[in-house]
Amino acid sequence: MSNFIKSFVESQAEGSAENYAMDKFNAFANKKYQCKDPFRNPETNKRLTLPDELQPSKADRKFWKQCQNKAWRDDKCFLSICGFYMSAGCLSIGACPLVVLVPIIGPLYMYHIHSKLIKKCKEDQPDLMSEEKIAKMYANIAFDLMIALPPILGTFFTWMNGCSTRNCSMIYTALCKRLQKNMKNEQHHLEVESVQMPKINGYTRTKK
Repeated sequence: MSNFIKSFVESQAEGSAENYAMDKFNAFANKKYQCKDPFRNPETNKRLTLPDELQPSKADRKFWKQCQNKAWRDDKCFLSICGFYMSAGCLSIGACPLVVLVPIIGPLYMYHIHSKLIKKCKEDQPDLMSEEKIAKMYANIAFDLMIALPPILGTFFTWMNGCSTRNCSMIYTALCKRLQKNMKNEQHHLEVESVQMPKINGYTRTKK
């Protein structure tokens, strides 16, 4: 009986230590992949890509690159139709701050441009963003619409706010979290598969 209690206590201690370590790892990973600038990697100063250690698929990489390019054209340089790095020097301005120069119609069209990024996310990756996150992305656009209404100043405010850039950062963080979750589930599945099934009365129990 004492051996059973000792084994039980040891197993509980090991499980608690493992859970503690996993919680610490998840906290570190979430902090590491929390995106602020969806365009540049702060460590390498190169274009931000999905982390290789999270093993993203080609579809995930392609989707992220399209979202990244869209946000860049919306907020940074509308001329970047041939690629992310294309710019126009001192004339580099996103499509959204530019259209806001047109009174009344401009801010409404800006809302339409920003919303395309959300629609793309919902169509291409419908399980990526929760309803709460989608609502927050639309709230970002609504705020951008309000600050874009003042003539002239609206263009400056829209350029400073960078709505699509903010929403793109949310998409990057959500992608990394999903990839983390997939890796954790896959690892757990492999651990379960590696467990040897016990023998009962001389027979080996088969997996269902």
